[in-house]
Amino acid sequence: MIDITLPLTDIHRHLDGNIRAQTILDLGRQFNIALPAQTLETLIPHVQVTSTEPDLVSFLTKLDWG
Repeated sequence: MIDITLPLTDIHRHLDGNIRAQTILDLGRQFNIALPAQTLETLIPHVQVTSTEPDLVSFLTKLDWG
């Protein structure tokens, strides 16, 4: 039986955050890599989970940059 009152577990979050956002930005600048944003504040939504993602693909796109 599934108890929907239990809190959910985010079992794949450990995949995210393997490189600091600042490091991604620094390396992108150093090696002229086109990034989805040019400042730390605008890069973070692309590389970190900051809210609930609507689906697995949206979550996994965070890993494209870090």
